[in-house]
Amino acid sequence: MAIPREVGKQIKLTNTRQLREYKKTLKLSTIQKEFLFGTLLGDGCLITSRSGKSARLQVRQSVKQKDYVCWKHSLFKDWVLTQPREDVSNNSFYFRTLSHPDLMEIKKLFYLGNKRLIPSNISDIFTSPFSLAVWMMDDGNGNNKRCCYRISSYGFGIKGNLLLQECLQRNFSLPTSLYQDKKGFYLYFAKTSAIRLYNLINPYILPCLQYKFASLTP
Repeated sequence: MAIPREVGKQIKLTNTRQLREYKKTLKLSTIQKEFLFGTLLGDGCLITSRSGKSARLQVRQSVKQKDYVCWKHSLFKDWVLTQPREDVSNNSFYFRTLSHPDLMEIKKLFYLGNKRLIPSNISDIFTSPFSLAVWMMDDGNGNNKRCCYRISSYGFGIKGNLLLQECLQRNFSLPTSLYQDKKGFYLYFAKTSAIRLYNLINPYILPCLQYKFASLTP
């Protein structure tokens, strides 16, 4: 699957009615859904609107990851009315999409209230190597001294990590080990599994994030 580098043109709307009508034209593409499934396991978040009927995607990362944020923005360019911008208060670079009911439907899968969780049917929806690549680029880390990889899945507890572990084995033939440190539980890919992981997601890894996979490259 090719990764789009740009989707649509920057949209300028001048009043609430235009905005409301424009939102009706938006529909999540397959690659946007796959991206969401990956980033909601990683750095992305969905924020509920004041009406409670829709949600918006927020992408926020360190200024050092500006290129990565701009790439994410390109995937949702039709959904964003502004360019990504810097937040000098916390040295981050970010953007937010328009709020939309379709994003709320996805939020219902991954959140209980405002707490993020792993859906019980994660193995049915997290099936794409592109989703896997986004998750790994968001929250994965290689070990430069050893050919292994780990994913910072601390926020999902033991139950969520077990669901993710089962999903990785079932959908990608990626065995993992579940470890615990002072932060909580995380998933670990030993050498054979880490190399298979890299081969699956390598077509989607951005040049600015290749450093995360240096220990896995031939």
